[in-house]
Amino acid sequence: MNWLNPGQNQLAPEISFKDIDGQQHALTQYKQKPVLMIFWATDCPGCVKEMPELNALYRDYANQGLAMIGVAMPHDTPEHITAMREQRQLPYTLTWDKEGVIAQAFNNVRVTPTHFLIAPNGEIVMRKIGELNFEQLREKLHDMGLTPA
Repeated sequence: MNWLNPGQNQLAPEISFKDIDGQQHALTQYKQKPVLMIFWATDCPGCVKEMPELNALYRDYANQGLAMIGVAMPHDTPEHITAMREQRQLPYTLTWDKEGVIAQAFNNVRVTPTHFLIAPNGEIVMRKIGELNFEQLREKLHDMGLTPA
């Protein structure tokens, strides 16, 4: 896992987006909360494979303040994203990065899955390309004061 060195972390970009239900969000609304950004695609086997663990992570930590945002890549379609949400019962916020603006704001993400963990102070503390090590991620959340439900 690519943990970034303390003191060398960059701040998360100030982005806003609509989720797939049309609700407006801004990353700044999650200040004081950890945020897991998940760049994914409906045709990405690794993305689909880790969805049950992402769902479990959400169940364990959402009430503790963890926000999770799934960012679908431009080549996806709203229909595919909605179908995947229903099929996999994804409980966290999903958005379609139609123009690739969010991916560009996060250092031009091109590979899925790619994850960013943003600390409550807004610093990006982890960037992981490929499937997550959920044990390490849970340790990091524990370090931020979160305990699973």
